[in-house]
Amino acid sequence: MTPRVVSSLLTIPLGALPWACGTEIRQDAPSTATLSDDGEVGSSAAVSSDGGPRVDFGGGAATEPGQDEAGHCAPVETDATLTGKVFSPNLQIPISGALVYVTDDPVEPVPDGAYCAQCVELDCDTPFVLTQPDGSFELHTRAGAGRQLVVSKGEFLRVTELDIDAGDNAVPGELSSLPGTWDPAAGQWIPRIAVYETDPDRVFNVLAKFGLGQVDAGGQLVPGTEQFALIGDDDQGAFMDDFLGMTAYHIIFVPCAATKYWLGAPQVPPLRAQNIRDFVAAGGKWYATDHSNEYIESPFPDYQQFHAAAMPDIQPAYDVNGTVVDPELLAWLQALPPALQDIGGGNPTLLGLPTVELDLNYSGIDAIDPVIVQDDEGNDVDVGHHTWVEGPCTSCSDPQLVRPMAISGQWGCGRMMYSTFETSSVPHQGLSPQELILLYMILEIGVCHETPPPPPPPVG
Repeated sequence: MTPRVVSSLLTIPLGALPWACGTEIRQDAPSTATLSDDGEVGSSAAVSSDGGPRVDFGGGAATEPGQDEAGHCAPVETDATLTGKVFSPNLQIPISGALVYVTDDPVEPVPDGAYCAQCVELDCDTPFVLTQPDGSFELHTRAGAGRQLVVSKGEFLRVTELDIDAGDNAVPGELSSLPGTWDPAAGQWIPRIAVYETDPDRVFNVLAKFGLGQVDAGGQLVPGTEQFALIGDDDQGAFMDDFLGMTAYHIIFVPCAATKYWLGAPQVPPLRAQNIRDFVAAGGKWYATDHSNEYIESPFPDYQQFHAAAMPDIQPAYDVNGTVVDPELLAWLQALPPALQDIGGGNPTLLGLPTVELDLNYSGIDAIDPVIVQDDEGNDVDVGHHTWVEGPCTSCSDPQLVRPMAISGQWGCGRMMYSTFETSSVPHQGLSPQELILLYMILEIGVCHETPPPPPPPVG
């Protein structure tokens, strides 16, 4: 049976989710972890690439409601099962590692602007699940009228009020999808995004194809439908000279060629570089790509070594076969439906994974370096770049050296990401492999930080 929608109009106060006991949710793993019908923790709890758990079950000396004497979550009685898939806002792209749960408590909304996203901790009596690589979920919960279905990934959040019947409940995709608009009155939040409207790296087309706008028959954004801010690349970087203006956004994109004709390029003014650091430290997410590599190198020089750091790009541009090295990204790409694995039209496909064709690279990375900081307990933490995709730079002096090609790192509460390849240069229907990789990385750098709070930015 299908759960009946009562209303999606909610009153949702800030700070409403509990932080005292129970299950800490880290929305960054494409696996499931839930309490089964008999209340036992499933064996498929997600594990990070370094072997650490992504979902922690509360423990400690104190006994809280829903805990046993040892402080562990006690069995939870359930009489209903929700099944479905979490999709992108356009209902076409499955979302891996999305958090799904049902609650009767108020749900904390997404703050309107850059913030430090700390992982929430659900009560022991709130079963949850993280979606599989194909976006699917099976959630054992309790039946009841007017319950709240919560679906979230990063700054995407949908809260829908439902009547849940005992037994099996199939959740329609339109109720379990990520939202495509910022509409708190309807229980929907999306990231506040600013993107330079540049050419040829039209990241705005990729965002529209994800469902944050409408696209025409050629795969291009229909002007006026975008659910994000477009910044003209003729502003000479003035947008980044206004720190308070930057903090109105969760994610800022500086694609290839946005900076090419700015006065003084490729140098980045010191105040602008500091604004970028401060934006990321406050919890913002920062993205730059190939030709705009100075907007990663200048603010964060200790994180990577570019092959030609004094230049904005490498000539000629090169097309290579890269390798997807992040196992969770790979699992998601492998689980995509056939229409996304091969969009046709002579475009690259995902049929040879983990190998993937990556076109129009204008930069090369010689190395990424560990960046060690201390957390609030005095432990060393490496906040340096994580490599998602790697491959050779055939226009570099050593064309055989395998190098990072898509990376992301952490600076305080926020994260930055970079790719050596353009994301979307030639308009086309569907999503190419490198566009899909971008979308996955956007969602992953938006996930919450574990508690205790993330370590501060590097000093110096």
